[in-house]
Amino acid sequence: MSSFSRREFMRRSSLGAAGLGLLLNGRWVPLEATPLPPPASPNDRVNVGFIGFGIRGNILLEAVKQTGQANLVAVSDCYQGHLTRAKERTEGKIETNLAQYKALLERKDIDAVLLAPPDHWHLQMVVDALSAGKDVYIEKPMTYRIEDGPKMIEAAQGNNRVVQVGSQGRSSALQKKAREIVASGELGKVTKIVASYNRNSSTGAWNYPIPPDLKNDVNFNWQEWLGSAPKHAFDPERVFRYRKYWDYSGGISTDLFVHLITSIHFIMDAKMPSRVVAAGGILNRKDGREVPDTLDALFEYPEEFNVNMGSTFNNASTPEQGMMFLGTKGSLTLLGNSFSVAAENPREGYSYSIDSWPKSLQEEFLNMDNHREEANPPIRLEGTVTYKDQGADATLLHMLEFLDCVRSRKECSENAEVGHRAAAAGHMVNLSYLSGKRMVWDAASGTARGA
Repeated sequence: MSSFSRREFMRRSSLGAAGLGLLLNGRWVPLEATPLPPPASPNDRVNVGFIGFGIRGNILLEAVKQTGQANLVAVSDCYQGHLTRAKERTEGKIETNLAQYKALLERKDIDAVLLAPPDHWHLQMVVDALSAGKDVYIEKPMTYRIEDGPKMIEAAQGNNRVVQVGSQGRSSALQKKAREIVASGELGKVTKIVASYNRNSSTGAWNYPIPPDLKNDVNFNWQEWLGSAPKHAFDPERVFRYRKYWDYSGGISTDLFVHLITSIHFIMDAKMPSRVVAAGGILNRKDGREVPDTLDALFEYPEEFNVNMGSTFNNASTPEQGMMFLGTKGSLTLLGNSFSVAAENPREGYSYSIDSWPKSLQEEFLNMDNHREEANPPIRLEGTVTYKDQGADATLLHMLEFLDCVRSRKECSENAEVGHRAAAAGHMVNLSYLSGKRMVWDAASGTARGA
């Protein structure tokens, strides 16, 4: 190592966060991961129930089990197969009910509920749960429409309940370290962020398999699943591939963009974009879907940075999920479970712009002020520094925070207000896409309007 590299290594090692690894000049230097808390005693555990036990509900149950901080009491879902799977995952211990989520909320032995239903059910179930005195973990996006957010916030505050929204990335040691680096000024002024979330598979485009045993009014309750959504004949496609339809979901923007938006808001300490414009379409996957398979959006933030965000379901040659923070002194590129920091080494191109001058005049100019140093500045940093997340899964960490807040009555970091703003930014993308207008956020009224 050069003397500069050794100094830089020591400086960055002193700033290292638990759960991360540090790569400098091609070498990994592992750092100790944050230990998980010991299992809670039976009397100190949170009693939890689950409503909606599809793909994400299963993941949440496994995360709760790994925390060792909760008792798994009951689960409600509209499909009997999901309930059978819940029994399998708990050695038959969890209680189940088919399409009777309100009965679960009435139970006095449940402290908190984890909600993972389709988006169109979020408002009703969140408000019902809070009104029943339950603390709530709600999967992202928090809302189905912008106007749902204030109602959920009011219900949380009015009932003095804890709410955690499930964009778990912000709980990772990786994103906490990225936030620290941005706040330190190491990147200078970040003025642009490029973010993407790409896939190239049928299942990635939400064409999930449909259980072959699915039969309405036998092992599935269509009317309960449909809820307040527009009336429609029973259609298994809409149940297991609901993200393809506006009646139940916001598509790419509320399923994928919301993760990116939440992370950007956290890392940049930002709240809400002032303007959003979007374009997209169904360019390849013409399978009956209503939402676009390709979507691009530009966000303008009052903190003086822009975000270019895009997604396609037709190419995944780039990493599935990534964000690049571009600052005046450096850049931070976050891809998957690692991010790299590279210093900017700007130099003025005086040789290009003054080459047509007489040689003596060129020398005179370079000797003025700091022009010669600006043309040949010292290199601030050679290579890149890469941090790799080696700690616990972000969903587990997010769940640990929720359960801790339930016991301590502290507010969660991704509370209802945070979740509302992230979802609202995603809804602005869809409003722009559908209307062809730029959407402007009105902070006073908490709504968006076309411009």
